[in-house]
Amino acid sequence: MADEVTSNRETPLDHCYEPLLARRVPHADVVAGRGYVIHARNGGVGVAVRDGNRLGYRLRRQKFDRIFLFVEWDWAEGPPYGTAIPLQEVATEAPADERDWIGWLEALEAAYADEIREAWETVWRSMIAGRGGAAG
Repeated sequence: MADEVTSNRETPLDHCYEPLLARRVPHADVVAGRGYVIHARNGGVGVAVRDGNRLGYRLRRQKFDRIFLFVEWDWAEGPPYGTAIPLQEVATEAPADERDWIGWLEALEAAYADEIREAWETVWRSMIAGRGGAAG
């Protein structure tokens, strides 16, 4: 699955994400409406959404003093928008009313903080190792 997901990418840092892609939830197994711990630019937990054939994750994003729902697209969508890698399904169902998602996603990001941080550390270690530095 990792080859299929990475085949449309050609950016200099893609190799840094290979450890996460090796353990991602397979693209075909992601279910719209379910929550996932994700590695993404702007959030660590998101609800899978589909827009036609595109797969993304609606997440809680904070930009300055504004907090809002935002979709980051699955890695398989390719650059520049395909930035989210689902790592595991969360145990709870998303609230029926989207207006309740911001608080729910914030609570899940706190509950899964260790997993979210570990994913970022994995990428950073790969970046450092790729530049000839120590990866410890």
